[in-house]
Amino acid sequence: MKSVKKFAVSALFISVAFLLSFIKFIRLPFGGSITLFSMLFVALPGYFYGVRTGFMASFAYSLLHLTTDFYVIHPMQLMLDYIFAFTCLGITGFFRNKNNGLQIGYILGCILRFISSSLSGYIFFKEYAPETWNPLVYTVAYNGSYIFTECVLTIIVLNVGAVKSFIKEMKKKV
Repeated sequence: MKSVKKFAVSALFISVAFLLSFIKFIRLPFGGSITLFSMLFVALPGYFYGVRTGFMASFAYSLLHLTTDFYVIHPMQLMLDYIFAFTCLGITGFFRNKNNGLQIGYILGCILRFISSSLSGYIFFKEYAPETWNPLVYTVAYNGSYIFTECVLTIIVLNVGAVKSFIKEMKKKV
């Protein structure tokens, strides 16, 4: 029964993340956007249930994300921009029993997503860098602009007392 509950709650979080991914405050021209905290809901199953569930749920989200935002030019680019970039958010499971574990895991997941997306950008899309920019600097700035903006906004919200209490209570119940 416990695994059914994990599956159902994880599916609910992934569904919420998927819906929130359509609420974009900023959409960049070559992919990437700042959403209404969609990455947080991808990270929550790991924080609530651990590494295995976290990675399975975030992997499922990466596949779901492919259905709506699909732009692939190479199999390795697919892995970097979609599969690894979103699956790494399941890393929160390693920090589920740590003080401020959600924030630590979430930040680390965002950093890994940034590295993955930046590698993809540099390897596969560097020709889109303006002539006056170094392609590596451009891809780091491009990917960092949306990934870290959403990351910082999410961390701010997670540190609001009411939100912190709500997640703590929710973790006890799920």
